[in-house]
Amino acid sequence: MPEVTKKPTLRDVSRATGLSVYTVSRALSNRDGVSTASRERVLKAARDLGYVPNRAAQELRRNTRSSVAVITASTSNYYYLDLMTGIQRTLRHSDRAAIVADVAAEGVYTRAVEDSLVHDLIQSRTAGVIATLTLSRRSIQLLEKWDIPVVFVDSAPPEGADRVPSITTDNIGASMKVGAHLAGHGYTDWLFLAYPARWSTRAQCERGLCEAASAYGATLEVLESENDTASAYGTLSRYLDTPGRALPRVIIAGNNPMVHGALRVLQDRAVKVPDEVAIVAFDDSPGPRCWTLH
Repeated sequence: MPEVTKKPTLRDVSRATGLSVYTVSRALSNRDGVSTASRERVLKAARDLGYVPNRAAQELRRNTRSSVAVITASTSNYYYLDLMTGIQRTLRHSDRAAIVADVAAEGVYTRAVEDSLVHDLIQSRTAGVIATLTLSRRSIQLLEKWDIPVVFVDSAPPEGADRVPSITTDNIGASMKVGAHLAGHGYTDWLFLAYPARWSTRAQCERGLCEAASAYGATLEVLESENDTASAYGTLSRYLDTPGRALPRVIIAGNNPMVHGALRVLQDRAVKVPDEVAIVAFDDSPGPRCWTLH
């Protein structure tokens, strides 16, 4: 019997060029967003491998993939509302619509929820994913396998996914400015009420605060909480209930929901803000990256 040769696939062209499946697909379809050098590399690899695009399948995918999924983690953070407004404004003149997919709708992230969500997005034939927290490497691989491009916003790709694009802010620089501001008011006892490290911005904020504390002779304690108001309230309450624990001069909250929890704790204890405790919050709303009550 004659030898059966496996038909080359889009993924074979991706491996041969070192480019993502998404980039290879756009190059072969002669679409925008691919450099001339990359397009030529893709076309040469396709010729060498004998790859022939399935135009019918491409048209089917193009006609049925009408939504872009925005993966969030607890939509109680108003940042996501502003983000969705910008995305929808951008998509307004295209044939795409934005949908929200929350991996922490109950207030707590779990890997099982992420896995289930990614499978649902693949089954719904989403056109692309915008992720606001670092997804697992397995999720990225699965989305790539189904030719679904991913972009991270205010978060970093998982380790080993260096080719996945991301858009971030200068959290280290912003945190150092926070430290300089606090030191300028004579505050040198800082408590950082931080969300978990699975949000990549946490490490950047903490690094900036550590560097600022070192530069200005301040002390910094990091207290980790889940990323929502109720968790921040409970975590800070237990911290302050520890025998012999003194109030910090400054509480630095990771985001808006967490600062709301901190403020409720201080209100319950009749602590005056800002006279007794100053509050700083990282804020992803339009305008400055941080805001303060001092």
